Amino acid sequence: MDDGKSESDIKEQLMKFASDNMGIFRVGAMDCGKWADICKKEGVKEYPTIKTYPPFPMPVVDHDLSKKFEEKDLKKKCAKYVNDKSVEITQMNHKTFVEEDISTPKVILFTKAAKGTPFVYKALSQHFEVSLSLKFY
Repeated sequence: MDDGKSESDIKEQLMKFASDNMGIFRVGAMDCGKWADICKKEGVKEYPTIKTYPPFPMPVVDHDLSKKFEEKDLKKKCAKYVNDKSVEITQMNHKTFVEEDISTPKVILFTKAAKGTPFVYKALSQHFEVSLSLKFY
């Protein structure tokens, strides 16, 4: 790695990523000294290596650690795999949303300057898809 970050620096940032995004992404670590056969099968040739496993059938994504590694960049790359189950509320569908399925709790984010659905809302909408209705207004 050219940026001077050690493996422990990357591990620390990955642990922060896991903590900050608990319940949104599943993050794991593997000791290739102990599980060499799995690492070989996964094509790991150097350490550290970070791979993202998007929902099937998308292929595994390798992250380039030869450049500066930042937790925010990993989040940005992984965020595109979060399914957005939220719906944008407009004047036309607001009443229907509020009155439909009265037994399901609903959450609406009211904002002035939003451009699209915020990431955390997308993640929550995916996580609570069955038990909670999330909308964006």
